[in-house]
Amino acid sequence: MKVLSSCGAAISVSKKFFFSFVVVLSFGFLFSCKKETIAKSDNNTATANSSILAGASNSVITSPHYGGWISGYTIDQKMDACSKLNVSYVRDQIELISFTGKTTNIDTYLKNGYKVLLNFIYKNPNGGPVPFPTDMTEYKNLLNNVLDKYQPEIAVIENEPTTDKFHSGPIENYITELKTAVSICKQRGIKVADGALNLEWVQQVMNGYSGNDPNYIETKKLIDAYKTIDLDYINIHTHAPFTSNDSPDVFPQNVVVSVANYLRTQTGKQVISNEYNQFNTSTALMSSAVAAFAAAGVKYFIARSNDSDGKGKSLYNGSQLTTIGVAYKNVIK
Repeated sequence: MKVLSSCGAAISVSKKFFFSFVVVLSFGFLFSCKKETIAKSDNNTATANSSILAGASNSVITSPHYGGWISGYTIDQKMDACSKLNVSYVRDQIELISFTGKTTNIDTYLKNGYKVLLNFIYKNPNGGPVPFPTDMTEYKNLLNNVLDKYQPEIAVIENEPTTDKFHSGPIENYITELKTAVSICKQRGIKVADGALNLEWVQQVMNGYSGNDPNYIETKKLIDAYKTIDLDYINIHTHAPFTSNDSPDVFPQNVVVSVANYLRTQTGKQVISNEYNQFNTSTALMSSAVAAFAAAGVKYFIARSNDSDGKGKSLYNGSQLTTIGVAYKNVIK
């Protein structure tokens, strides 16, 4: 998730409004996003000005392309949810090894005018972590087979390559897979993003964390690799509240702004987020999270409804938007 912009990117709005600023203490540590607990960092814990506004739920922020990822429902219900959210972008995925020529979900989205950020998963980790593919001849054939049918808004390669419950094998194998996918997509004029870095691990890299946690090492290697891979976007994932000690109603804007700026500076690429999970039902938190990612200058922001761990709260209940679904809809108008 990246945008070639400087720190303090302006938020574009469809109506004029004034921000009231609050001071938010920057965090020396963050929670783990589907990972083990991260050791605290003592570095870079300075106080920063946050432009999370009072009454953000009444504000309209239009900088990123906003979308929804509705999990756990039929395609008709997913369509209903996206219509009620009034989003034009959706996230979905295809498992390469099982693709038989079409998928109903994506066909339905495209038929109805939605633009798809499509995750290309070599093999779903339903029975545990899956090794990254190493036979690039096979991988090229599988990926081309899908791209002959679908040309997504963005091809997202795998999902969270540093998340242990999804993937196994050396991160160098993922880097090889990603380079292969990028070369194929570029030949077809399709934009490409990585499977997502976890925001808190990027912050640890920024802070100079001195530990030897494998996920930290993998994140550092990926950021270094992304400097030379012809990606269009760097992808970040996160959830909120970070920990039980954090505000249940305010997303720490300075954190995502600093992470996005760091990634842009390091890689020269734009930033997106194709997954934000919310772990409570605070409408104020949803509004401030959208404001934070808009301030960070991300090009795409996808809010997820119902995550696989059962912690992410719903934007949609099967027939109507929930309170945080309504909050999301209102702030992205």
